[in-house]
Amino acid sequence: MFVTSKFGKVNAEMGRRLFEIRTVALVSQKQFISSQKDVNVEEFFKFYSENSFHDDRYKPLSEPDYERFFSKRSLLREPAVTRQITSLSYKVGKEMISLAEGMPNEQVFPFTRLTLDTKSSSIKLEGKELAAALQYIPSQGLPALITELKAFQNESHRPPELPRDILVTNGGQHGIYQCVDLLVDVGDPVITTEYAYTGIHTALKPYKPEIIGISEDKDGMIPETLDSVLGERLRRGLKMPKMMYIIPTGSNPTGTVITEERRRQIYELACRYDFLIVEDDPYIFLNYTERQTPSFLSLDTCGRVLRLDSFSKVVSSGLRGAWITAPSPLLYRLQLHMQAELLHSCTLAQAILLHLVSCRKSLASHLLGAREFYSRRRDALHTALAPLASTIPFHKPDAGLFFWLRVPGVDDVYNMVFHTALQRGLMLIPGHAFLPYNAPCQYLRLTFSKIKYEDMDSAVRTLSSIIKDEQQRTLEKPKRLATEG
Repeated sequence: MFVTSKFGKVNAEMGRRLFEIRTVALVSQKQFISSQKDVNVEEFFKFYSENSFHDDRYKPLSEPDYERFFSKRSLLREPAVTRQITSLSYKVGKEMISLAEGMPNEQVFPFTRLTLDTKSSSIKLEGKELAAALQYIPSQGLPALITELKAFQNESHRPPELPRDILVTNGGQHGIYQCVDLLVDVGDPVITTEYAYTGIHTALKPYKPEIIGISEDKDGMIPETLDSVLGERLRRGLKMPKMMYIIPTGSNPTGTVITEERRRQIYELACRYDFLIVEDDPYIFLNYTERQTPSFLSLDTCGRVLRLDSFSKVVSSGLRGAWITAPSPLLYRLQLHMQAELLHSCTLAQAILLHLVSCRKSLASHLLGAREFYSRRRDALHTALAPLASTIPFHKPDAGLFFWLRVPGVDDVYNMVFHTALQRGLMLIPGHAFLPYNAPCQYLRLTFSKIKYEDMDSAVRTLSSIIKDEQQRTLEKPKRLATEG
């Protein structure tokens, strides 16, 4: 969903043509290396630094401290008694006779066995395990999966010892929506990067927030700019933000990876200016650099990080396998939202996710293959784009799935994307999608995840031709005189 009002003006004919244009074919499985890779599991899942540092100036937040961050809606939520009974039933097991739970009897379920063949093994669900995978569960998630994810997070991030918990969400976007509902009231200021994932703008839009967009360079968000902007707001007595949303690895759309030094600086600013960090990290396994950068969660000595993890980009987007790791007082309120919204995320998907996460070596092998797969595609599109490098500013993305290009000489790429490019059979995403407001934009986002290798050169040639035509059209526009009204 696009966030600017212009997108609502695309006429019905243009929309019809958008879907009639030939879509790129699915990537052949033969292109993906499916054999098991020899991988050092401990090193692969290492998103922390051996050089821990604790700033004694800032104390961990206590449970009462979090009250000031909660939205008015969140504070009105109360636990559902039936959901409490469901959670209790999983804890007491068969020790009690129950006339309480409004659950269906598993004997009416028509399924007897489920088998999923992966590229390296099979996942089989039957008997009691399948029955549990088809049943209601606590809002927090499948208990066995919660236990496994806690161990996974502790191994991978080694977060400082504070009370934390996990909530399984229905995909990463669901986690974003949950955090916005938890923390944001109408008109609140929210920190993002200057160009930010369109999903955060979609979630925030009904709250009419004040977006504080902080500029990036090749190493991600610039801490000095953030410090300057927040310092000025404080001096002017303006309302201060409670929440920052950021994709630290493979920022969508810019493809940057925030360096360790900058992550530490940003975290210190969160402590100094008293805001929480929503760390959305769906591309953490698609980091093409040699740097092992610690996560914000691994730096969280004060309980200020809500971390969103997702397997959508590397395992399955349709599985909706994702989870939030956050301080316990925040997780409690997130669960109350989950109770009211959808009771719990899909149990069957959680049972599959449990099998995947439980075998770390197979998972690491698959994720390494996925990273190498996308790295080759990134390199191929970069080679195709090379002839444009002298005139179209862009950099090779360090992570993620996107190239971010600026089109000089064109005031606004909107017409180029939705008219010229579509007419020539090329689909693009304009930078407008990553802004919270309607304004001219010179940027394009190019995705390399699904386009065929053999189509890359022709796509770039078409893009180059379109850009030249649009630049010429811009030059030929009549210029308004300063004396004209």
